[in-house]
Amino acid sequence: MRKNKNAWYEKLLAIPKPVIYVIMFFVVALPVLFKMQISTYVTTEVQLIYDHMEELYRYNLENPDEKKAVFIAFDYDPSTMAELDPMAFATLRHAFLRDIPVLGWSGLPTGVDLGEQNMHLIAKEYGAVYGEDYVFLGYGYPFVQAIIALATDVKTFFASDKAGNNTRDLPLLGEIYNFNRIGLVFTMSGTSYPESWVTYANGLYGKKVITGSTAVSAAKYYPFLQTEQMSGLMGGLKGAAEYEQLVENLEKEIHGKDVKTYLENLYRDKDLSRYDSSNYKTGFTPDEIQLSVARRSTARQGMAPQATAHFYVILLIIIGNIAYFARMRNSK
Repeated sequence: MRKNKNAWYEKLLAIPKPVIYVIMFFVVALPVLFKMQISTYVTTEVQLIYDHMEELYRYNLENPDEKKAVFIAFDYDPSTMAELDPMAFATLRHAFLRDIPVLGWSGLPTGVDLGEQNMHLIAKEYGAVYGEDYVFLGYGYPFVQAIIALATDVKTFFASDKAGNNTRDLPLLGEIYNFNRIGLVFTMSGTSYPESWVTYANGLYGKKVITGSTAVSAAKYYPFLQTEQMSGLMGGLKGAAEYEQLVENLEKEIHGKDVKTYLENLYRDKDLSRYDSSNYKTGFTPDEIQLSVARRSTARQGMAPQATAHFYVILLIIIGNIAYFARMRNSK
């Protein structure tokens, strides 16, 4: 049977591929240019993370002399930072909002500078003092031995932190130096490192382990979640957007909706001698304030082009199937 090239379905099936790709370019580019954000529902596994952090906050309120910390393992490098950086931002923001002490390291040599930078970046937005409110230990290697060191005294494993400070001189590590005073372990990784944290931190020492992973790796961690070997899971940008949304709502409750004014006044009445300029400079320029505000919605802005691209692909599939079945019906 000869094809009727003027039929509407033949025209749809004959759309040139370059046209489809050009449309895809605009579908992805426009949400980025207009800084669109996607609001999303919160899944149970992400809500669990938020609830555990709030539980830790309440414990610290009731036990101010025996506060527990959250331990963050930045087990990722620049190749996966697009998905995992928003998780790190939201987690650090939640901890500093609730005055929860933070200890951190990276299990990858290529992630050490990234982890340290992220800690200082978010600490600055809440006036957190290095050595008192947070510490970045550096490169946790050998990895398993470093985890086991947290069962005794991490200062014996890390004689100095990433910046070269003697860990015995850091006030925070004088109080919180092993798993006894660590309430949550948060591993963010695009590798299999979360499985090691489950094996040792949870299996040997009973610590609650929370995982943030790339979307492609998230599926393999659900069995750990179901057996409660993991206490929460953030998968890809979707999980990061959910947690980011929860933390933003909390920040609005605490500091109000005007983030710009909050940042402008943050260091006005503080003792600036407590801050080491090698970690970050106190105060914000207008550009820094703009970046800080934008950083609070990194994941949701990243979700916008992803969502529009998915909808576009779904639309193409629907149109292609309609045209195909119309051709088949006409051929009969």
